[in-house]
Amino acid sequence: MTTPMRHAIPFVSRLLEPRPAVLAAVLLGAAALGASVCAQQVMPVANYRPRTDQLEVQMLDLVNHDRTDPSTVQETKGRARPLQWDGRLAEVARLHSEEMAREGFFGHEGMDGSNPANRVTRAGVQWRSTGENIAKCRDVAEAEEIFMDEPKFQQNHRGNILNPSYTHIGVGIARGPDGTLYITQEFAQEQ
Repeated sequence: MTTPMRHAIPFVSRLLEPRPAVLAAVLLGAAALGASVCAQQVMPVANYRPRTDQLEVQMLDLVNHDRTDPSTVQETKGRARPLQWDGRLAEVARLHSEEMAREGFFGHEGMDGSNPANRVTRAGVQWRSTGENIAKCRDVAEAEEIFMDEPKFQQNHRGNILNPSYTHIGVGIARGPDGTLYITQEFAQEQ
């Protein structure tokens, strides 16, 4: 299965855009304290980058939206429920994303030769089935869109997201040196 690798213009959620009145109040207050304080405390919106834990929650929301979207009922037979967050799976995913970003590689196999099932088992997760999606993109919405644009009814990234057998998920995101996001989704049907 081909793994998405695409670069795009960064996305900023509407929830993160500054409101003009708030921005004006911040700028006016900072001007009263002096220009040097303003330069140190007001970060330009163009340089704003959400923390990776915020992006992980955003990815969870996108996955659960796709699982319950009426347009996917034919594939899931209406059986896919929202996935529960599992901190152990998230830690596995985060460590894999961090390793890929740090070591400059992109793949399901870890530097130690481990595969996703090995890593999930080492984390203490007792599972009946497990799967992993990875992406290298500028934002999580782009990654999820690429995953979901894959062919229906196939064993691919889309199939992992919509698999009604999976009950839990962990998402891990790390930034590469150039700002690219390394995204790992770990899925499991836990025993």
